[in-house]
Amino acid sequence: MAVYELKVDGVDERLGRVVTDAVVLELRKLKRVSVVSMDEVRAMLDLEAQKQLLGCADDLCVAEIADSLGVDGVVIGSLARIGDEHVFGLRRIDQREAKALGQVAQRLKAEDGEEFLAMVGPSVEELFPEHPLREGQTRGVAKELALRLNPPPLPPWAFWSTVAVASGLTLATGASVAVNVVLLQQVSQRQDEAKTTPVSALELKSLREQNDLAAWVTVGLAGTAVAAGATAGAMMAFTDWTGAAE
Repeated sequence: MAVYELKVDGVDERLGRVVTDAVVLELRKLKRVSVVSMDEVRAMLDLEAQKQLLGCADDLCVAEIADSLGVDGVVIGSLARIGDEHVFGLRRIDQREAKALGQVAQRLKAEDGEEFLAMVGPSVEELFPEHPLREGQTRGVAKELALRLNPPPLPPWAFWSTVAVASGLTLATGASVAVNVVLLQQVSQRQDEAKTTPVSALELKSLREQNDLAAWVTVGLAGTAVAAGATAGAMMAFTDWTGAAE
């Protein structure tokens, strides 16, 4: 079987990829079923065939591509949002007859996307009733895959660690600025002295090079400090301040 990427309508494309991966993994739990994903299919096709694959919409077209791949059939589907509901659809297509052997369609209460994942196990079971699970396998999406949709909140220590890094970088930037100012003063002083007293050209060159290096270090530290501060600010919204995840 080849599993076609699920189409999305009003739903995040990332959710479509996660649910597609879940369908592939669920099918690989079945006895006497070998599964290839679209990423694996693309690796086998040339550029022209990939363009054909992208423009393929109806059952006949999908079946033709399945035939060229040497697979017995294709699983296609879609995820959509209609009002306050999510719609999950999955179809199994026989490439020999270019027709659907079964389909599942469910309207679900729109939540965080895990309701789509909850449908994967029962849908695959309904579409492939003649293929029992392999020994040791259980139906349903693993919790680890669900975490790709809704990762757990960050612990407070992660936020405070980032704040500490940002603060340290800010202090280091201030120190680097001070060094830069001192070097600039030294260069200016030696240049003034050169008007009345011979000054080594190598000494002036060395001071200028030190000043340039200090300037680049200051810019680098300042940019990193700003990035760390912005990261800390973004982390605030995703930090578990109440300990609800414990």
